[in-house]
Amino acid sequence: MHPLRVLIAEDNADLRDLLVTLVSAEPDLKCVGTANDVDAVIASTTEHKFDVLVLDLELQGRSSIDVLKTVRGNGSKVTIVVFSGHSHPEMVRHTLAAGADAYVPKSGDFELLLDAIRDKRAHRGASV
Repeated sequence: MHPLRVLIAEDNADLRDLLVTLVSAEPDLKCVGTANDVDAVIASTTEHKFDVLVLDLELQGRSSIDVLKTVRGNGSKVTIVVFSGHSHPEMVRHTLAAGADAYVPKSGDFELLLDAIRDKRAHRGASV
């Protein structure tokens, strides 16, 4: 079985590096790239082949809702796990409605993020 290929979109360099290390340490996951702004994420959807996008909700001060709409509008079947510092229920609902498959708060344990990356329920829009 091939590892799940993960693209990490996070504008905080330290957190991005930590997420790359975290994902790379898992034998069933492989980090295939990173992005730090919305335009780079959108470009990566055509440049990289990946199974899961870990997406910060705010990249360089811009909402990643644009990414969700663009990726879903292109018909991509990639799993999108939003990893955000925002945890207000309305924000979670809005993000899932825009096309995210799962929503993981940054205040949670990293195991929640790893579970969401692997979780088949994410394909059905489950909130973690």
